[in-house]
Amino acid sequence: MKKLYSIFLLLFIYSCSERIPTSLEGEWVIDEIKYLNTSVYPETISSDIEISFNVVGYENAEKIKFINEHSAVILPGFKSEKITVDFIKNGNQVEFKEHKGLNYTDESYELTKRIFLHKYEILKGEEKGQLILKSDSTSLKILNQDLLMGNRNNNLFNGY
Repeated sequence: MKKLYSIFLLLFIYSCSERIPTSLEGEWVIDEIKYLNTSVYPETISSDIEISFNVVGYENAEKIKFINEHSAVILPGFKSEKITVDFIKNGNQVEFKEHKGLNYTDESYELTKRIFLHKYEILKGEEKGQLILKSDSTSLKILNQDLLMGNRNNNLFNGY
């Protein structure tokens, strides 16, 4: 009987602990990017008008948008326009690959592809809602935008 209680206790603790999300759906704010151990940050260039919600403290932050239904991810550009690529998530790994039929052959996309198109290990970050995507050359710290907005709203209504 003690073993049964121990097993239930361990399962309860495990189920309550914060884990890597099974779905990456939605927008993730880029907190930090390191490429070859050097801090870099994207600057998307676009002629399109875009309306987006911004979280206080992250007003000019670039975002990564996962679209699970299409296994697609929209990545910001490094002095280029955004690129849409495929992602393959397998457990605690995700890989960004160029989508067949979408050719980003222009030279302006080369740096963006070199930085982002890798296989990453997904790690839990230090902050709630933060993930770290780590490859051999690139490390991305990203924050779940919905969670950030929820935290800001809670702080607003709780008087913080």
